[in-house]
Amino acid sequence: MNGTEMNGKVTANEAVDERTATQELTLINVPTTGFSIEKEIAEIEKGIELFNRIKIVALKLTKPTDWVDQGASMYLMDRGAENIAIAFGVDISDVSMTLEWAEDAKGRYYMYIAKGKAYSKRLGRWVEDYGVCSQRDKFFGMIGGKLKEIEEVDKANILRKATTNLYNRLIKRVVGLSGVTIDDLKASGMDTTKIGHVEYKGRAQKAAAALSPAAKEQRDKLWNMILEIAVGDEDEARLILKRISRFEDKDKNIHELEDIERLTSEKWIASLYGKTKKEWEKVLKERGVREPGEEG
Repeated sequence: MNGTEMNGKVTANEAVDERTATQELTLINVPTTGFSIEKEIAEIEKGIELFNRIKIVALKLTKPTDWVDQGASMYLMDRGAENIAIAFGVDISDVSMTLEWAEDAKGRYYMYIAKGKAYSKRLGRWVEDYGVCSQRDKFFGMIGGKLKEIEEVDKANILRKATTNLYNRLIKRVVGLSGVTIDDLKASGMDTTKIGHVEYKGRAQKAAAALSPAAKEQRDKLWNMILEIAVGDEDEARLILKRISRFEDKDKNIHELEDIERLTSEKWIASLYGKTKKEWEKVLKERGVREPGEEG
């Protein structure tokens, strides 16, 4: 998210790293009598131990399929966050939404900013945070590696993702799960080899660059159909992609995808496009929605 935390508030023009966005503790005028450093340190250590126990309990409520390894960080998907919220009695309130505009060298664009509070009944703790999604979101605002025109972007998808980002951040922060690492997940007893990975560089990126323009366009259309089936829910779309792409090779190895950017085989794109289009058409029919170009 973009923002800087100051006195419980966030400004939207600076970058925040959840792992480091904590206030420094400053000791001022330590009393010389009636004060035991050893006792205070012991209390702090007990607090750290309790915090780590809470984190382990929370992580045990999730499964490998609830996480995505993004390389530098672990991303908790909505379904995992919801399980944690239920267990810790998390109530989310005072949710509000604002639309803001910005402009840079690429032009003018908008962003939705969701604000809210979360309270954990189990921990007796509350936090306040923001969730942001802009018109330039890579899933909803781009196609073929290029920004969509403003009229081509579905505002409802941007609004929903800003809300999703808010809820996800609130749940993680109120329980103390900001900056979870792969080692944290291993410590909870999770089999991290089953966690999905997102590759931003390397072979997948090179293979994607080698795709023909037609294949890239077909892949973008495929993903847009999946998003429409999922009603704009990015996590649900990943699950649909995982289901549709799953197959077993001759050596009995299972292959599946959760990230559309890793779909870099033109043959596989063509195959999945056909499967996806059939499901998309079926869903539209069930919802009573006409396909584009269909006469009333």
